[in-house]
Formats: sequence, C-alpha cells, structure tokens
Amino acid sequence: MKIIQYVSVGIFMLTVNYNAMAQKNLVTNGGFEDELSGWVDYSAKVTPYVFSTGKMSSALFSHDPLKWTGMHQIVSLPKSTQYILMTARIKADGVSVGKEDWNGALFLFEMLDKADVKIGNGINIASVTGDQDWKLYERAYVIPPGVAKIKLLFALGYVSGTMFIDDVSLKVISQADYEKYL
Repeated sequence: MKIIQYVSVGIFMLTVNYNAMAQKNLVTNGGFEDELSGWVDYSAKVTPYVFSTGKMSSALFSHDPLKWTGMHQIVSLPKSTQYILMTARIKADGVSVGKEDWNGALFLFEMLDKADVKIGNGINIASVTGDQDWKLYERAYVIPPGVAKIKLLFALGYVSGTMFIDDVSLKVISQADYEKYL
C-alpha cells in the first residue's frame, strides 16, 4: 500500500513540476527591470517614466523613417516543444506610417535551428502606427520540427516615432492552451 502511495505522490510531483515548467517565462528580463540585460539592442533605452508594470520599460526612438531601429533576444526552447505563447505590451507615440503595410512599431519573431539558421520567414505579431496606449499583443504558435530557438524582435521598421515595450513573455504551452487562441 505504501508503494502505491509513493508512486502516486511521485507522479503527482512530476505533473506539477511539468506544469510549472511549461508556464515559465523563457525570456530573460522581459520587464526590463534589469535595464537591457539579456537583450541585443541597436538603439534601445530603458525608461522609468513610461511603463506598463514594474518600474521600467524599454523604448525605441527613431527620427529617420529610412532606418530600421530595433532590439532582439534569442530564446532557446526546451526539447520537444510543440506550442508556444508569445506576449508583449506595446505603447506607441507618434509612429509614422511607412511605405509598406507592415512598416510601424513591430513585434515579430523568427524561428531558428540549433545553429541559429533562420527557418522560414519572420512572422509579424503586431504592427502599430500613430498613438496607442499600452496594449497586450499575444500569439500562440505551433513549433515545426527542427526549430530549437525563437528570435523575438521589436523594431521601428522604417518609420519615425517612439515605441515602448514591457512584459515580454515566451512560454511553452499545451495543445489545449494553444487551441484557446484559435
């Protein structure tokens, strides 16, 4: 009888541990509370004056609509990842309209293999222009075989203006959770 109890407790602990791991944010410093630690930035700054939660956010500024201004982070996925959920809060101030319909304050991602080689095209989650107060953007996605990493990108894509970013998250989710976003 004790063996059955120990096995039951062990299975329960593994299930709880898996569910906790599955909901862990894989992004380093997604709230920018530790400045830009974990991010590769080309011109990003942090600000304690405009933020969604916590005490800081990141900001991208551009006065030149002929330039791409951005930052990124490459996130390694656990083995056997099938579904992910990416989220971020974005605020836009005076973001101009570009020549292409995808130009704007951008939240996008690319899929990478183990050697950081891009697989397929980048996928746009948000493209914001004009003025917008903080808004949560989220996208659930199926991970194809061979994808080992996700490159999260935030940019002012050939536009001028200011983009604020906060609460960036990438989580492994279950198929049932994925289906909630369909």
